[in-house]
Amino acid sequence: MAPDEFDACAECLPPELADRITALRRYVVYSPHGPRRRSVAEAVSLAFDAAYVGDLAAAAAMTTRAEERNAAISAQSSTRILSGYHGVVRRWEGAAPLVAATDASVKGPYAGMGYVTSDGRWGMRSWNGSTRDPSGPSRVLVQELRAVSLLLQALDPGATAVLLVDSAVARRYLRAWQRGGERPLMPAGYEDGPRRANRRPTLVRLAEEMAARPGLTVEPVKGHSGDLLNETADSLASMARRRLADPRSRGTPELIAHADAFVASFLRQWHADLSRWA
Repeated sequence: MAPDEFDACAECLPPELADRITALRRYVVYSPHGPRRRSVAEAVSLAFDAAYVGDLAAAAAMTTRAEERNAAISAQSSTRILSGYHGVVRRWEGAAPLVAATDASVKGPYAGMGYVTSDGRWGMRSWNGSTRDPSGPSRVLVQELRAVSLLLQALDPGATAVLLVDSAVARRYLRAWQRGGERPLMPAGYEDGPRRANRRPTLVRLAEEMAARPGLTVEPVKGHSGDLLNETADSLASMARRRLADPRSRGTPELIAHADAFVASFLRQWHADLSRWA
């Protein structure tokens, strides 16, 4: 379903039903590399058809079916935060200037990474440490840098953006990698040999990406100082870490819904005061 078609159909629904349907929008409409879920889209399409002929009871029933299918798919992917989850709050899509923040949270064997951008993109990733963890003694620093790698998966290669990083050491590595070099310096103890399936290490790939992104300006931000983007990234990283560390914490679907609402709230405040970036 095309985005315009979805929006037009949703506008014809009663408010409560429209809100429920709109919450599923990203899983229904076509978009490049989007997370469209066919079974959810089919149920939503049937809900729109029922509403069109005036059968609101059937429309509500099909909406419930779409929600149930979506929840079931999410539950099957309960470990997807381990490979990185990317979300978007569409209200600020295309907003300028583009400012991003990344952060990491490390406690015991568990870690989390988070990022947020001023145009509504956000993401999180959990990391389950083990005796085979290639991070070495610079574990916190490595997670800070992995958070930047997670962010760059969501940014266009030619994007011009300001990146806020609260770790001075991480900033030094990022800036050094931007300057380029034959063999980029890695954090102490980080294993830069090939991984499983001969994959190249995250930080080796990140170093090359930074060298290819002259439009990315790395700037300092003081952690826990009230900067809204930094606080959001920090919270996302903590949520991702706790998802693994505490089995009693929210399940993945609930966590993602909570994170999305959290990001929307903080971005609303950030966009209310753009004086720093004017």
